[in-house]
This record gives sequence, C-alpha cells and structure tokens, in this order.
Amino acid sequence: MKTWFTKEFMKASAVLLVVFLAGAGTGYVGGHKYAEYKLHKEFMSRDFESRTGAAEPAASVARSLRSKSLERGARIRRAESAKSERRRSRGERRFMRRLERDLNLNTTQRENVDRALERHYARIRDIRSQMWPQISSIMQEIRRDVRSLLNAEQQTSFDEMVKKFEERRKEKRKWREERRRKREEKRKRKQ
Repeated sequence: MKTWFTKEFMKASAVLLVVFLAGAGTGYVGGHKYAEYKLHKEFMSRDFESRTGAAEPAASVARSLRSKSLERGARIRRAESAKSERRRSRGERRFMRRLERDLNLNTTQRENVDRALERHYARIRDIRSQMWPQISSIMQEIRRDVRSLLNAEQQTSFDEMVKKFEERRKEKRKWREERRRKREEKRKRKQ
C-alpha cells in the first residue's frame, strides 16, 4: 500500500508554505510602504500649500479667489484652535477630535463647540484643583487603612509599592512640566 505522505509531498508542501509566507510578507511590507508614501504625499502637498498659499497645480486652477480667502481664514481659525488645544488635557483633545470625526462638524459648529467645551472644561479644571487636597487626604487614609490590615512582611512590600508609585508620579509631573516649558519656549521663539 502506497501512502500520499512522502518526502516529495513534504518538500512540495514546504516550498508552497515558503512561497505563501514570502508573498504574505511582501504584501504586508508593501502595504505599509504604500500607506507611508500616501501619507507623506498628502503631508507634503499640505506643507506646499501652507508655504506657498497655493494648492497643487491642477486644484489651484479650479479655485476662485474667494475660495482661497476662505481657505486662508479656515487655516487661521485652525491655528487659533490649535493654540487653545495646547491648554487642554489629552482626554479633552480626544473628545473634540471624536466630535469632529463622528459628527462631521462644519467650521462654524466647530468653533462654537470649541468655545463651549473650553468654557466648561475650564470650570472642571477649577473644581479639580479645589478638590485635590481632599482627594489627597482620602488617598492617605486609604493607604493607612490598607496598611493596617497587612502583616509586617506585606507592610514592607506595600511601603515599597507606594514609594515607587510616588516616584513615578513625581517623574511624570516633572516630565509634564518640562514638556510644558519646552512648548512655551518654542511658542515664544516663533513669535
């Protein structure tokens, strides 16, 4: 009786597998390179437009002077909203991007929503800054309560854990302050 599971079959299967994997890898890498190319091309056309005030040749022929002035105004508004966005937290910026993307806001709506969010988020920031001392004292109480429930070995581990947490928090705060300082310096240099 002859079996189909032979050395030749194994070799042919291995070659097919290698060819398949090579094709899949090439497709994967090629797809990423193509996406990078498209992104770079889009970025460069926007960069060209922002530096020269004109779009790519085919599009610039079709635009009227009125639409160019509207675009310029939109660019100015985007720059102004970018300035206000710098003051926002990551969550606030994420929420605004989500609104823009999901609701397809027009320019007027975006500006009005932006102002409303800024006004309300300023109130939230004020409330958070007022509440921080209370939150901090509650966190201290939690640590004391948890520590009292642990045995001596666990307390030592818990103290180390809290110490590492506080160090990371200080590092993050220092990093944020440094990043904020660099942004301010960069903004001052541009002005």
